[in-house]
Amino acid sequence: MKITLYMATSINGHITKGQNDTSWVSESDWDQFYSFIKANDAVIMGRKTMESFSSDEFPIEGAFNIVLTADKNLHKETEKFSIRTGNPEEIVTFARKKGFSNLLIIGGEYTNGQFLKADLIDEIILSVHPLVIGGGLSLFGKSDFDKKLQLLGTKEINNELVQLRYKVLKNS
Repeated sequence: MKITLYMATSINGHITKGQNDTSWVSESDWDQFYSFIKANDAVIMGRKTMESFSSDEFPIEGAFNIVLTADKNLHKETEKFSIRTGNPEEIVTFARKKGFSNLLIIGGEYTNGQFLKADLIDEIILSVHPLVIGGGLSLFGKSDFDKKLQLLGTKEINNELVQLRYKVLKNS
């Protein structure tokens, strides 16, 4: 199973303005985002990330949506999505049982950090926007771990973004 993290970020590592404002994300990046979704079997996101999508946008088309929540009262499953509790290992086991082989993590900071800390992310793709955001959520929250990455490539998108692709070097 391959697990990839895809995030839009400012150059100082913020993924939102304030708690959930992503209005700064460019149209080019949204196009990239949706093309990555279609290339994967399922997307994994936290509840707050799910809530940032309108009712017309969720569930996100093109892949099964797995939403993580700490609230067991919010559990729900349909043909297109599952809202569930569980640690990263349990979520990967659930996805494997569903027959998925390519997972895309799309935020937020807590979900990103928990999967990276559990050594479950194989690749990270960052679309870096040319701006500094004064406050908001960061890529991995308040991390209490270190990870080494290997640069796999860079790509310029429409003279406005730099997309960085990294392999996550696993702990031995």
